[in-house]
Amino acid sequence: MMIWFTIGGCAAFCFLQWLIRKIPVWKYSSKYVVITGCDSGFGHLLAKRLDHMDFHVFAGCITEKGATELRKTCSNRLFTLDLDVTSAASIQKAVKLVKSNIPQDSGIWGLVNNAGIAGETGHVEWLTRADYDQVMAVNTFGVVDVTKAFLPLVRKTRGRIVNMASVMGRFPAATAHYVMSKFAVEGYSGVLRYQLRPFGVSVHVIEPGFFQTGITSNELIRKSLENKYARLEPEIQEAYGKEYRDAIITRATHFLQLANSPKVHKVVDAYTHALTARFPKTRYSVGWDANLFFRPLSLLPDWVADLMFGAFLSKPNSK
Repeated sequence: MMIWFTIGGCAAFCFLQWLIRKIPVWKYSSKYVVITGCDSGFGHLLAKRLDHMDFHVFAGCITEKGATELRKTCSNRLFTLDLDVTSAASIQKAVKLVKSNIPQDSGIWGLVNNAGIAGETGHVEWLTRADYDQVMAVNTFGVVDVTKAFLPLVRKTRGRIVNMASVMGRFPAATAHYVMSKFAVEGYSGVLRYQLRPFGVSVHVIEPGFFQTGITSNELIRKSLENKYARLEPEIQEAYGKEYRDAIITRATHFLQLANSPKVHKVVDAYTHALTARFPKTRYSVGWDANLFFRPLSLLPDWVADLMFGAFLSKPNSK
């Protein structure tokens, strides 16, 4: 009897939580949202969706092509920003443009730190300091700098900050610089959430698995691995061997064919819920691989996770 009572209680709790998550905020047409990385991918799709939902959108783009595409397909509520998240001058210029295009003494409801890059693909020994600097500049310090610049505007509305992390911020199954950048976003977002709670500002993290976007292209990864290997010192090349290089290209290709989901709208759904739900989630793990593979691996003892994930890896020439 106690077992059924417990099961019923858990089911009721889950249903109530699901129901509460469905309650929306109101008056989208009076809310302003800033999004970075809107040239393509998730940011581009989110900007379009929010525009169609009557939000006022400031879409940060680093290319004129991306900005032009948004202006052609969206309403005049959408305003494009020439925004490079690695440039302090560009960020400050964007803040000034946003302030001049919102009602006086008001703020923005949402800041979405979506901009991100994968960088070169390769093993730790194959990467240079410049590789780390490039990825961290966008994925981590871009989030930090953009958040600091726009935070006063978010605080005015008791709004929300939504940061793009990754399930790789839970389990280190990608290149070192990318994993580091996403673990850092997770940590930063946690501290930010605690410290902004007294101001009524909430912080949310999106943790996607693998989706069919430009940064998970098989061809891009293949070329990156080949180029990285070709530039290695002969001693390091010999330690790994061309067979190993070819093997990891093959395994990476096969894995992406299995894991890469075409349902990119699920990530946009998560972003949208974080911005529109009255009681949004703190974290949104998105994708079958994130929820059924990487998150469970992250909860296992290290030695078990090492054995399971290690089964997917090839062995280099070195004994």
